[in-house]
Amino acid sequence: MSESRNPFDNTSRLLAVLINEQGGYTYVDKLGNAPSKDLAIFYLREALRDYHSILSRGFEKESSKEENKLINFLQVENDINQIESITSAKDLREKLSFIATKSLTILAKLKIKEVQQ
Repeated sequence: MSESRNPFDNTSRLLAVLINEQGGYTYVDKLGNAPSKDLAIFYLREALRDYHSILSRGFEKESSKEENKLINFLQVENDINQIESITSAKDLREKLSFIATKSLTILAKLKIKEVQQ
């Protein structure tokens, strides 16, 4: 598992894998535009629930399977705790936008891997 030193890397990676498997951008769009902590946590819960479904059925894409190996779920839990501790709306928007943007960057790498295979 990844021992990432960058904040939100693992949550971003999880969302990228989810998007890669499902083909929709719903979670990253909702999270990136969440106006409050409670909604952000709710959207992450939805994403994690669907991620668990993928884990149960297995990955359809090899790139997702490989990226999944890099996710450290202790860090995902830390990311959720960090979001919960945010006190300003500006800081919340900044962090959520960072997660969404990073997810899309990781997704682009996964898509490139798929094309090259």
